[in-house]
Amino acid sequence: MICVSLPVHTRPAVIAGQLANFAAFLPAAQVVLHVSADARFTPAQLEAALAAGGCANAVVNPQRLATGWGNILLAHLANIAWIRRQLPACTRICLHSSNDMLVRHGLGSHLDKDGSFLHRRPIRPGSRWRFAGAALGDQPLLALRRRLGDAPALGSQVEGSSYDAALLYEIADIVKHAARQPAPVPYPREEVWLSTIAHACGAAVAGTPYVFSEVHRFDRVFWRVLAVVDPFIGRRGDARWLPRRALEFLMIRSGFHRIDHGWVERIAHDRAEALAPYEWLSDGHGKWRVFDRHGLYGVKRVPRRADAPLRRYIDQLGSQPDRSSTQPQDRRAHEDH
Repeated sequence: MICVSLPVHTRPAVIAGQLANFAAFLPAAQVVLHVSADARFTPAQLEAALAAGGCANAVVNPQRLATGWGNILLAHLANIAWIRRQLPACTRICLHSSNDMLVRHGLGSHLDKDGSFLHRRPIRPGSRWRFAGAALGDQPLLALRRRLGDAPALGSQVEGSSYDAALLYEIADIVKHAARQPAPVPYPREEVWLSTIAHACGAAVAGTPYVFSEVHRFDRVFWRVLAVVDPFIGRRGDARWLPRRALEFLMIRSGFHRIDHGWVERIAHDRAEALAPYEWLSDGHGKWRVFDRHGLYGVKRVPRRADAPLRRYIDQLGSQPDRSSTQPQDRRAHEDH
């Protein structure tokens, strides 16, 4: 049984739409919603939206924790604990966010492998990744790493990561107390803690996360720019240095990296030749694999508005018949090198 952990906080209609998206592209999954204590809607409004949408594939975790940027790990841990207690048949847990969507059929078969789907992104001093310094200076995490034999810090995108349930229960047991301690500098702990502990526990890795994030498009270009301007602005790797922050802000505002119809088409139709140039990325200390060329099934970020053109376009894809079982599966090996 596949379970999905999905923290939500805004727009019940968007939540219902995302559940319809899971029903279309991953129909076997049971979605567990964690509703933020800071949600902008009442439980009754959510129940009404789910009923109106015919959402039979979701349950709501009664535990509600405050969430926000850099404070999502505890919500996933709460869902993992609920799944462990209430859904003993669960063998795989996928992690998602409320601004990602699936766009390609066949994900269930893709996940039918032994092992977990996560990144192995080295986090070292001087990394260009904006959260490297905060992660390396996170004392509760550092204590866990020491306890696990000086385990290296390894990051992974959380959206589209997928773990063997038994492994994730083990990870949750290891981190649950330390995760309640605040980070000295806020950062998305869920992108570091779970993957670091998973690799320290010797996780068998079957692939990479199956959601492609626009963040990797942004970082690829931003870091090329930094390579040129770092000698002039100084303090490489310091994400809080004002000149770097100003440059990053202006580039984000340009919107060059946004997911659009073209990117959805590439992933929905498995156009590996168009995706190949983006498969690997370097944070400044060697390359790591962002995705398996034929292993993408979703995108992030999709606007959290029910009437957003991109969201409506993806909804149309979900209404198309699933032909994934008729497509050849053996063409991949020679393209993965």
